[in-house]
Amino acid sequence: MILSHPYFWGKEPVGDEDKNPAVWAEIEGIWRLASPTTSGSDDPLINPIDDQSFGRFLGCKRVLICVAENDILKYRGWYYCEKLKNSGWDGEVEVAEAEGEDHVFHLSKPCCSNAVAKLKKVAEFMNQGKA
Repeated sequence: MILSHPYFWGKEPVGDEDKNPAVWAEIEGIWRLASPTTSGSDDPLINPIDDQSFGRFLGCKRVLICVAENDILKYRGWYYCEKLKNSGWDGEVEVAEAEGEDHVFHLSKPCCSNAVAKLKKVAEFMNQGKA
C-alpha cells in the first residue's frame, strides 16, 4: 500500500502540529467540504488510527507513506507509521519525507528533483522483490 500525502486528521494534535485554531478550522473545513456527511475530525475516513487494532485489517504486508517536510499533515503520516508498527500488524512500514516541500507538491511541480525522487522511491517500493 502506498499512501501519498495522506489527508489524515483528528480532534487531538499529534507531534508538532500547528495548534493555531484558524489552521485547524481550515483543515476541518476542507474535510467537511469533501465529505459533507462526516461525523467530524475523528471520522474513521480521516482518522483511521483511532482503533488500536486497525492494523489487523490491512490486506498487505508492506506500506510506504510519502509526506512533505512543510506539510502540516506530515505529522499524521508519521503518526500512522508509529501506530501501525505498534498495532500488532506483522508487515513492514516506511516513511519517505521530501525536504522543503508542501502538501502534494509533486502535482504542481512534477519535474522537480523531489518529485522525480518521490516517483523513483514509489517505483522501487512497488518493484521490491520482483526479479
